[in-house]
Amino acid sequence: MWNTPDTLPLPGIFSRRLDTLSQSMMHVPQMPFDFSAPRGEAALIPARSVSWRIFKNPIALFIGGVTAVLMEMAHPKVRDGVWQHSGFRSDPLTRLRRTGLAAMVTVYGPRTRA
Repeated sequence: MWNTPDTLPLPGIFSRRLDTLSQSMMHVPQMPFDFSAPRGEAALIPARSVSWRIFKNPIALFIGGVTAVLMEMAHPKVRDGVWQHSGFRSDPLTRLRRTGLAAMVTVYGPRTRA
């Protein structure tokens, strides 16, 4: 799944573990989209875009995601907003899943929903 002509192949065990992890992270109760079986409408962002290239590379996506969270927590006003107006303190995994879902919908979701 991850091994495309413009990415380096991962050893089998890492690839399987990464696939399992990504599938578990994509399980969001009542998710409005099934990214494993898209239908109909074109995505907001074209398939040859930089966004698609980055999103299909799980290592780049992980590093970028961790960096984004660190930057978010570094700015006092943003950090305060996260602490005061989200469920991050009580349920960080759900918040991270919703944030990931928002990013996935923006890149892969149908144009009218993104």
